[in-house]
Amino acid sequence: MSEKILKVIEGNLLPKGDYVSSGFATIQPDSCFPNIILGNKYDSFWLYLRRDITHNWYVDKRRQGVGFVSRDEAHILYNTALKFRGKKALEIGCWMGWSACHLALGGVELDVIDPMLSAELFNESVTESLKSAGVKELVNLIPGYSPEKVEEIANKFQRKWSLIFIDGNHEAPAPLNDTIMCEQFAEADALILFHDLASPDVGQGLDYLKEKGWNTMVYHTMQIMGVAWRGNVEPVIHQPDAKIDWRLPPHLKDYSVSGSIQTVAEDKFGEILTAVQPYTLLSKAKLFSLYSQAKQVYCYLFWLPKMLIQAIARSKAMKRN
Repeated sequence: MSEKILKVIEGNLLPKGDYVSSGFATIQPDSCFPNIILGNKYDSFWLYLRRDITHNWYVDKRRQGVGFVSRDEAHILYNTALKFRGKKALEIGCWMGWSACHLALGGVELDVIDPMLSAELFNESVTESLKSAGVKELVNLIPGYSPEKVEEIANKFQRKWSLIFIDGNHEAPAPLNDTIMCEQFAEADALILFHDLASPDVGQGLDYLKEKGWNTMVYHTMQIMGVAWRGNVEPVIHQPDAKIDWRLPPHLKDYSVSGSIQTVAEDKFGEILTAVQPYTLLSKAKLFSLYSQAKQVYCYLFWLPKMLIQAIARSKAMKRN
């Protein structure tokens, strides 16, 4: 690890607007990502971006509509990786390498699968960031699409992974397909992390592992992370930011939350769904997934005017330039 990174770790000075759970070892590799900037959540039109969570949302200034994992989420990755130091890990979807860097700094031997790595400039950017952090030798960058590439790499190198992070294509059935494939090549003692569980489509992956008998839990973070584990491993314990009024979307209502007492909020429409279930062929899980999506669409429509104003302002600025 470079002296620059070590110095930042010792200083432990986090920017205003960031949060990291108490009890976590901290790291701050920002200097290894020269294009990282504080993003505007209204620049993204993704339905499940949680714009009401006040934590900083970081982006690459070259592609400002796509965010990194938050500071707190990155530290869940880093502290989890510390538990698996020296073991094989897999990441599906690395974007600009921010999450991969935090995993590698935790000491795992990391395989990273992302179709964007086939683009030369993208690959070079990720590579340079990992080199700057002193962890490139721990990371194997693999261009390609999951879950097919997962199976190919596992068979080619007779590989199994102890730690897996799924943050690829978020549209159904991709998260579920990634999860099914990853479970096949997970070690007996293994842990799988998910990002963006705010989306019911991503939640299908965690639901699958829960049904298969894995232990499961969610983390109250900006985009909601989830964890599934089996065998002789344990997840990190995360304390949510006490300044935020955390609420789980309906499709995650049956999951325990790390570091907090789950409260049941009054939800009249949820009660209606329960009453309606006997008169429909849809399962309770499917009904709550649809309800979760409906609530998100409602919030999205509330945010849409501001998002459009931002888009128009950007367009005018580009024309002036």
